[in-house]
Amino acid sequence: MKLHFTFILAFISVSINAQTNDIKFGKVSMEEVAQKEHNLDKEADAAILFKKERLVYDYNPSKGFNYSRKVHYRIKVYKKSGLSWSTITVPLYNNGALSQKIYGVEGLTFNVQGNEIVKDKLKKDGVFTQNVNKYEDKVSITMPNVKEGSIIDIEYEIASDFVGSIAPFVVQYGIPVNLVDIKVEIPEYFNYKKNVRGFYPVQIGEVTEKKRVDFQYKKERGTKAWESSDASTQGIGRGSLEYFETDYSIIANNIPAFKEEQYTDNIDNYRSAIVFELESTKFPSEGYRMYSQTWGDVANVIYKYDDFGGELSKNKVFRKDIDVLISKYADKAELAASIYNFVKEKIVWDGYYGYGCENGFEKTIEEQKGNVADINLMLTAMLRYAGFKANPVLVSTKNHGVPLFPTTSGFNYVISAIENGGDYILLDATNNMLAVNELPNRAINWYGRLVREDGSSVSIDLSPKKLSSKTIFMNVQLKEDGLVNGNMRTSLTDNLAYDYRDVNSRKSIEEIKDEKSELLTYTEILNLEVKNLNVPGLPMVETISFENENGLERIGEKIYVDPMLFLAIKENPFKMEKREYPIDFIFPRAEKINISLNIPEGYKVEYLPENLAIGLPEGKGIYNFTMKENGNNIQLVSSYEIKNAMFSPNYYTAIKEFYNQIVQKQTEKVVLTKI
Repeated sequence: MKLHFTFILAFISVSINAQTNDIKFGKVSMEEVAQKEHNLDKEADAAILFKKERLVYDYNPSKGFNYSRKVHYRIKVYKKSGLSWSTITVPLYNNGALSQKIYGVEGLTFNVQGNEIVKDKLKKDGVFTQNVNKYEDKVSITMPNVKEGSIIDIEYEIASDFVGSIAPFVVQYGIPVNLVDIKVEIPEYFNYKKNVRGFYPVQIGEVTEKKRVDFQYKKERGTKAWESSDASTQGIGRGSLEYFETDYSIIANNIPAFKEEQYTDNIDNYRSAIVFELESTKFPSEGYRMYSQTWGDVANVIYKYDDFGGELSKNKVFRKDIDVLISKYADKAELAASIYNFVKEKIVWDGYYGYGCENGFEKTIEEQKGNVADINLMLTAMLRYAGFKANPVLVSTKNHGVPLFPTTSGFNYVISAIENGGDYILLDATNNMLAVNELPNRAINWYGRLVREDGSSVSIDLSPKKLSSKTIFMNVQLKEDGLVNGNMRTSLTDNLAYDYRDVNSRKSIEEIKDEKSELLTYTEILNLEVKNLNVPGLPMVETISFENENGLERIGEKIYVDPMLFLAIKENPFKMEKREYPIDFIFPRAEKINISLNIPEGYKVEYLPENLAIGLPEGKGIYNFTMKENGNNIQLVSSYEIKNAMFSPNYYTAIKEFYNQIVQKQTEKVVLTKI
């Protein structure tokens, strides 16, 4: 039985290999171009028909090893919503000494015209390079004439000096993948651990073989080697390098789309990929060197960098300013807040991430601008100078993902923390709308690593513990002709208040009013006032008056009313049958809505929705809905709490049903009838 099963696997592997050998860049069939929908996923808006990658190390006697990574994508667009796949982005990294370059970029778009396949070639202006920060560029490859039904062929090659760092090989996307063919050839001098990320099973084949690299080099003038050479080869030497090479192969087909829905931190954390982690190197001239470390080791290494710990020791440039604040504020909490506000007001974030300073403290203060490390490491240094036990916290932002294993590239951001007994006060001065102990959503990503000067470090939970609250009071007048007039007061605290401020603090009241009117169906905002818009830490209060000309539905002598108007959750954000990755609410939250509905004169209540009280397992969430009639007035109270920022997939069914019942209840109508 075992032999039979092995034979089947071998047969499948040979069959897939035969398929990959038949797929050549620029050669597509009429059947592929004419296909109207994906054969296994009828709803797919696009599909990757073929993805091929080859990573090969090369040796240069003067520079040592580098590698090239050649990539070929063949993508089919089925629907208009799949047109975003007409652009592929490729990140390139450099650190001054080492770099990555892209070359050999080619692209073709195939369409059917009559009974023929026509093709459009990628032009130079379709390849655009954008600087992301000091260490990263982003190359965008945009294909021409892509429309529904098109097939795209894209091919490029990356040359990399970062021989010990290999970007993950992604095999699963938000669209189905028909066939993946990946081969990685690694010399014996590099020892990598293989990690398979995600839920779709991927098999890695592995063989070892001997390899020989022949090369030329320049002889030094005046040496015996130079003198002994004949005239035709004088100055040129030839050599070879023999070593064992491990070849890894990943071949898979019919990989289903891994869909993203709301409340997801970073979907790429959960899509299947193969990650190569450099564990050690062993070069003849250098001996054995370990690279795999604990997170504590990584944090300690980063602290010793000149642009990290080296900057933290510099305080001369800001002493006078902080001395003024120290003399002014005797209370420790007020002093910490004043230093935090000083940095927020004086220094503007340039939008660049990184845990290493770009400018350094002196230039940052001089130019009043810096990257996240310039700002938050300087904040940490200032707090230390003022006598606080302050330390930097290394963070991986949401778009950077959750690092699977200890590596310096696992972090791309840094914040500051004041150790307060057994607790921590977290600070990020990149946005002047943030209050003490508030982080922007980008930085609320599982755990960070607090690093101390003595080399010790500790894991820090970045999720807010305090419930951010939204409280709404609405008074509504219903009229027989269908007109609805109302006033609404909304109060927001903590992270919910920050989210509002972050979006609206640079807008005029008129701009906020116009944008809010566009979001509310059939509703016009007549007046809008905002209190504490630019005062972080205080509740943010918005007051509006509104009018809705289509708020009631009349059928005969009855009026049907949506009692929660535009505040109802009308669609369940959770739609999957099964979800395999966590639910990320970012921060715990609570909402309470109080609505007073004044019914038209000459009408009475015929039907009110029943009250509802439900909860999530273990008390992690609650929802209550009550309605009662009081003369010509209806009182409605809708409230919920989500007490955790993050839920494991085990809670998905319960959360989905929780929201199902909320949607059903909030969209249920009140029925009024004539007296």
